[in-house]
Amino acid sequence: ILRHASAAGFPFQTSGTWGFHKGYVRSALSYGHAADCTETSVIEVEDIPSLLRDVARFAEAVEKLKDMVLGEGRRFLEEPRSRPAVHECLGEVLRVLRQVISTYPLLNTVETLTAAGTLISKVKGFSYESTTDAQKKDFEKAIETIAVAFSTVSAQEVDILLQRSEGGVDSALNYAKSIAKYMKDIISYVDKRIVLENEFSKGLQRLYQSCKQNIIQEHMPLLSIFSLALEQDSEQSCGLQQATNNIYTHSFLQPMTQRRQEHEKKRRDIKEQWQRAKRKLADAESNLRKARHLYESRYEEYERARTVANKVEEEQSGTGSGSTTKALDKKRRLEEEARNKAEEAEATYRTCIADATTQQQELEDMKVNVLKQIQELIRQTDQILRACTISYYQTMHVQTAALPVHFQTLCESCKLYDPGQQYAAHVKNLQLRTEMPVQYQFEPYSASKWSCGLVCCFVFAGRDHHQAHKSWPSTLSDTDSVGPGSGLGSPTSSTGTKQIQNSLVCLGVLGLNGMEPESVAPTGPFRNVGLSKAAKTHRLRKLRTPSKCRECDSYVYFQGAECEECFLACHKKCLESLAIQCGHKKLQGRLQLFGRDFSQVLQGDVEGVPFIIKKCITEIERRALKMKGIYRVNGVKTRVEKLCQAFENGKELVELSQASPHDISNVLKLYLRQLPEPIMPFRMYNALMGLAKESLNSDASEAGEGVKSPELVDRGSETEPEVLVLVEKLRELLKRLPPANNATLKYIIRHLHRVSELEQDNKMSASNLGIVFGPTLMRPKPTGATVSLSSLVDYPHQARIVEALIVFQHIVFVSSSSSVSSPGQSQVCTD
Repeated sequence: ILRHASAAGFPFQTSGTWGFHKGYVRSALSYGHAADCTETSVIEVEDIPSLLRDVARFAEAVEKLKDMVLGEGRRFLEEPRSRPAVHECLGEVLRVLRQVISTYPLLNTVETLTAAGTLISKVKGFSYESTTDAQKKDFEKAIETIAVAFSTVSAQEVDILLQRSEGGVDSALNYAKSIAKYMKDIISYVDKRIVLENEFSKGLQRLYQSCKQNIIQEHMPLLSIFSLALEQDSEQSCGLQQATNNIYTHSFLQPMTQRRQEHEKKRRDIKEQWQRAKRKLADAESNLRKARHLYESRYEEYERARTVANKVEEEQSGTGSGSTTKALDKKRRLEEEARNKAEEAEATYRTCIADATTQQQELEDMKVNVLKQIQELIRQTDQILRACTISYYQTMHVQTAALPVHFQTLCESCKLYDPGQQYAAHVKNLQLRTEMPVQYQFEPYSASKWSCGLVCCFVFAGRDHHQAHKSWPSTLSDTDSVGPGSGLGSPTSSTGTKQIQNSLVCLGVLGLNGMEPESVAPTGPFRNVGLSKAAKTHRLRKLRTPSKCRECDSYVYFQGAECEECFLACHKKCLESLAIQCGHKKLQGRLQLFGRDFSQVLQGDVEGVPFIIKKCITEIERRALKMKGIYRVNGVKTRVEKLCQAFENGKELVELSQASPHDISNVLKLYLRQLPEPIMPFRMYNALMGLAKESLNSDASEAGEGVKSPELVDRGSETEPEVLVLVEKLRELLKRLPPANNATLKYIIRHLHRVSELEQDNKMSASNLGIVFGPTLMRPKPTGATVSLSSLVDYPHQARIVEALIVFQHIVFVSSSSSVSSPGQSQVCTD
């Protein structure tokens, strides 16, 4: 209660800052359940301090009750008389509550009484001997509910409060105007915030471009860590730019600006309606005042005319002259005219009163209508503001949620680095020959020995060949070294010259015939281009007609290459990263692979498994079964996209030996995730989730609440019965799968089983693989929401199903002659 500023149903402010006059407070606070009674309780502004003291007394009693049940008073609960003590505290809370709501009927609401009843039931049902977390949470929720009930005001109550208040409509219009200004300030803040995010993302991208060439060097310490950090920075930059563009155009700024404009237009229309009604009433009141004034003046004239006529009549009765009779007739006519004018003024006065009454009633009706329109306008604006704010912070959360995980992954990976490891790898990669011991000998001067310009020779012990000294003069030209007729190639050259020539041959400077060795390079127009392993399988020639590059999917006009056998076209620069091998026949057109039902990709495959799944799993089993974090660590986004494009362009001809295993695993997960219907179809999802929930519930009920469920471990005959029941039901359920789905699922699960067998090396247990592949192999039928709440709740159940399939794959998938033989069933290479 003390946390809520509006605990008593109105803002607690000083007397000098009240937004409405005293009459508003009187009428507002007198509304409630007592509003239906003839006599209502009225809370004056001066009574607020006493109300605050009463509410504080109630809060103190509630806090004492909470301490007795959950806090320091818990030490008394171990005694036999603890329950009566708690019930005594509960009785004190109810007595104070009754006093408060009897003194202030405004607080006597259905919500307050309901919250009090809930608190009574939770206290009476509280188990002091064996308290559970659920009971504690329910009790704390009951305490919070009774506190919130003090500040609950409905929309209808708000309208009635404003209808009964002087200046209520103007206050509502001012609030609507303040909301428009508030939205303008919020839009300005988010706009500036997004500009900063955009500048940060661009700076991060510039940093990535400037540092990636400098940092990526072979055999450097923690090279993989910083390379991955650079790639993550690049992905973060791209993600931030996409997020800022989305916030600008779709999720926040544009809808907020549009809503603010609509809000202001509607507010002005409502204000104009209200001002028009007020002007009509003001005109009616003005006419009423004029009519009343005229009525009073006419009657005064009539009274004067009547008095004069009566006086003349009295005088005539005394004299009886003819002139007096004429004067009397004249006065009577004036009296009659004055009376007619007075009656006409009275009729006009009555008409103005009726008109003013009608305008007053119309103004009251307009007030009700205007207040409803204002509240609906504010409610719609609040909804748009709430939806945009949720979308904005959800977008920012998506961009930042992965950062702690990435940094933690880099930190943990860095801890695994052994200092000096890369230096040792660098030295081993040099492939240096063993240095032989050297002896220095004096050689007498001979003209033939020094004719080549050599200073001295190193004589190796026990060897006939020599190595030239590092300080050979630069005057040794190509013609002196390898030209015909020179000292090195002449049959009449001296023994020393032959020794020098042998030394150069041993150093690799000269060939056996005194010539430089031939460099191993491809022939043709692309011999000076660095070719990938797949590009070397093609017979390349210059591109003859413009075509589409199979590597980058853009058109090639100049500087292009074409295979003479399969007619693959490619940019010259793309030959370094080309991943499609030559099939020695014309390459087929592009195949839509991702996002397409995998049964349409089989094309008569007898095994019933899509080629992309077999290709990726074969390569991972060939060289990455022991890689740490396989399937858990994501690949580089740009490389993954290129591999996906290569699969759609080249199908089975994709060369994966030079690709990162993490990129390959990411392609496999991406393919499975983008299937229009998962491997385990939508119609089986509820049954699978039912099995998982039934297993978890049965385990929890038998093991006792708060005890961890049994692990899915294959112990043979000693396997727990509940686990065996789950496996048997899974086996029966999977019999309903189509043949292609069954074969593909069996192929994948048996591969994951082989991955889990090397858990000590790759750190990927069956449980971890279940977490990764659970939402990939099964998911609920998509709804309108991006991520449904049910799918989030079902993540643990999905993981449990996949973990059970991996651990008990030999039971679930019974071997048969028609089963698909996965790579590595006979022999698995874990190098």
